[in-house]
Amino acid sequence: MEIVLFTGVGILLYLVTGQILTRLERMHGDVLPQRNIVFFVIILSLSVPTFSLVRTLIERSESPQDNNQEQQTTDGGYQPPETH
Repeated sequence: MEIVLFTGVGILLYLVTGQILTRLERMHGDVLPQRNIVFFVIILSLSVPTFSLVRTLIERSESPQDNNQEQQTTDGGYQPPETH
C-alpha cells in the first residue's frame, strides 16, 4: 500500500512541478534556459519535505499507540521466572 501512496504522491508532485515551471516561463516570457535543471530543482525542493511528511504520517498511523493495539512479544508471551 505504501508503494501506491508514494507513487501517487510522486505523480502529483510531477504535475505540480510542471505547472510551476509553466507559470515561471510565462512570467519570464520565453522558455527558460536550462529548463531541465530548473525542473529538477523545483521537484527536488518539493519532494524531500513531502515524502518526509508522508513517511511520518504512515509511521504514525501504524504505531500501536494510535491504533490502540497492544504490542505482542515475539516469544509467545513466555516470561522466564526471575532468579535472585
